[in-house]
Amino acid sequence: MKISSLLLLLSVITLSGCSDYEKLLKSDDFDLKSERAKAYYNEGDYARALPLLDQLLTVRMGTSEEEEIRYYIAYCYYGQSQFLIASALFKNFFKSFPRSYRAEEALFQNAYSLYKASPRIDLEQSQTINAINEFQYFVDTYKKSERVAEANELMDEMRKKLEEKEYNSAMLYYNTENYQAAAVTFENLLQQFPETSRAEDIYLLVVRSYFNYAGQSVPCKKAERYDLSIKSCSQFGEQYPKSDLLPIAEALRDRAKDLKEKALKEKENYNCDE
Repeated sequence: MKISSLLLLLSVITLSGCSDYEKLLKSDDFDLKSERAKAYYNEGDYARALPLLDQLLTVRMGTSEEEEIRYYIAYCYYGQSQFLIASALFKNFFKSFPRSYRAEEALFQNAYSLYKASPRIDLEQSQTINAINEFQYFVDTYKKSERVAEANELMDEMRKKLEEKEYNSAMLYYNTENYQAAAVTFENLLQQFPETSRAEDIYLLVVRSYFNYAGQSVPCKKAERYDLSIKSCSQFGEQYPKSDLLPIAEALRDRAKDLKEKALKEKENYNCDE
């Protein structure tokens, strides 16, 4: 009986609260709406704060209060994990109020919202790239900001994520014996991330990929494709002349030269010019 009474009381209180909120939404008392919107915001109840703030914005556009209202609205979306909308609103705030003391924070939050929207590594990474670009814009705009160090750390984190995704794609091509695609993807990886700690391993994988690609080729194409492996080994040696992996690459190069000569002789038996 006591439990039933308590549940009934809680239901009445909840309904009363909902009723009061609905009345507030329909009210013309915008000062009260402003007060309650800030209270909900401070309590973390962004779902209730946001409709009130939207109403306030329509009547206080162009006033001294517009800046604060837009600031709160952006954070309401951020607080509800609607990061792409939040990013757009923070960027718009920065453009609308470039001299505001909140402008720096808004530009940082624009990038940080995109960082939060960055998907897991196996998915398409356009949001990650956008986040990096926006953080770079922040760093270029506020070079002396205390937030620059954090922005740089987050950019490094996301670059490593992009590097890992590209590496995984290349390895998938390699492991499924799609060696041409593997070689091209590994080369792109080295171009995009020249400071990668795996550069020597990747160079060797380029050599191996082109070597195996040549081995898969038709007789008329083998010689020129072994040249790709030989060339990639030379590039490896130029970049890392003291690498522990270089002897492996050089052994592949020597083998590629032998197979190239063999392929050139075999080519004479085929009408490759047709």
